[in-house]
Amino acid sequence: MATPWATPEELRVHLKLAVIDEEQAAEKIAAAEETIRGAIWQRVDAVAADELFLVGNGRTVVNLPEMPVTAVTTVHQDGTLLVEGTDYRYNRYGILTRLGACWPLDADVAVVYDHGYADADRPDVFKTVCLQVAGRAWVRASAGVAAESLGDRSVTYDKDRTGENLSSFEERLLERYARGPESR
Repeated sequence: MATPWATPEELRVHLKLAVIDEEQAAEKIAAAEETIRGAIWQRVDAVAADELFLVGNGRTVVNLPEMPVTAVTTVHQDGTLLVEGTDYRYNRYGILTRLGACWPLDADVAVVYDHGYADADRPDVFKTVCLQVAGRAWVRASAGVAAESLGDRSVTYDKDRTGENLSSFEERLLERYARGPESR
């Protein structure tokens, strides 16, 4: 499992607090990571030997959903093993190109590949945005109640007011790392 993108101590320093509840801070950081992953449609952390099933689209390229692609171990088209460099090539941006042909329409394409960033290689922008989102959630946690019920106790939080949504500036910072729904 990958290490958290930021530590409770880094969140404490970011917020300029004398002390911080480390357990709550770790929860805010984990929630911020999930918010970022959801916004850019990426896992971000390194994953080895991820198995993926795609459908041929009648074009020469298909998009692998996760970036960066660090290795493609195998590609099968309708059960036939393809050879890298002869039958296909890939790049770090998740573009799987069929060489000398197209991916047949509705063909089953099975791919085993590695993707994401190792902890040491993860761009600093992820930590920066994570600390910003976690910091807003920390500061505004009690101000974000949008609705509250009494019977069987129910509380609904407004994520805009708790700071758990990404700002437009943060979205622009992360935009280059996003793949989007077209690859799903």
